[in-house]
Amino acid sequence: MFKTLEVVMIAVMLAAAGWTYKIKHEAEALENQLFAVERQIKSQKEAMAILSADLTLLVQPSRLQRLAEAYQAELQLEPLKPEQIIEPDELPAPAVAPVLDGAGESEDVASNTTAMVR
Repeated sequence: MFKTLEVVMIAVMLAAAGWTYKIKHEAEALENQLFAVERQIKSQKEAMAILSADLTLLVQPSRLQRLAEAYQAELQLEPLKPEQIIEPDELPAPAVAPVLDGAGESEDVASNTTAMVR
């Protein structure tokens, strides 16, 4: 009986060692994936910083003014006049569609259709 208990204990220890090795291997694989993602994030942040700096340079008012003056003939740009700026309530009202009666046609459409058929 003592012999059987020793064999069982050895089998349990081997199984525990195998399980521990498997968990350790999976943890290392996940850690490598984490490091890869962190490197990607860092490179993306660096790329965003570079693009942000480029955008800042491209939209400088002095640069845009020089370009507007250089391409004035091709673009036919003109300075904005104060009277071109209006408030939303100064916009024209949208055109209103004719009201439909219960049959799904407006009276004007029905009379025009009848006149066209005759």
